[in-house]
Amino acid sequence: TIRVPAEGGLTTNRVRVIFPPQVTVYAVADAPGWTTRILRKPDGRLRGAEWTGGLIPPDQYASFTVLGTPFEEGTSTWKSEQGLTNGHVKAWTGPPEADGQAAPETGPGKPGPAAAVVISAEPAEVAGGGSDSGTLWAAIIGIALGALALVGVGMVWASRPGELPPDDPDDAPGR
Repeated sequence: TIRVPAEGGLTTNRVRVIFPPQVTVYAVADAPGWTTRILRKPDGRLRGAEWTGGLIPPDQYASFTVLGTPFEEGTSTWKSEQGLTNGHVKAWTGPPEADGQAAPETGPGKPGPAAAVVISAEPAEVAGGGSDSGTLWAAIIGIALGALALVGVGMVWASRPGELPPDDPDDAPGR
């Protein structure tokens, strides 16, 4: 998810992101209220995306979603441009700021730092941050109950008579 805040008290009306070479992006989601244009490389792979037609008012942000996979460890830089309703374009193409350092205020027409993402071989933490042992136990209990139900159905099926006795002619209706 790419989150874009309004810049310098101005309204944003265009967002353009170029995907870093360390990440293969497979799909770009439409954002509600925006028109999505996918940018492609000559070989057809996705190079970036541009969202237009929507508005991000001052003091708000919008989220844009892409689906991709990093294939190289290190830092990837997501260069972007932010179009403003006053006609200026804010380029986010400068070197990324250091960890813990606030992004410098550069004004609406001057380049700002690009977004940097550190890619490592460590597995990402599961959303929610907790342990999944409860889910594991629920799955084990579910499997055990399912197996028990199958055994019960099998026993009922096996205990049914192989052949039904013939009907007693004296019990026929109408007699």
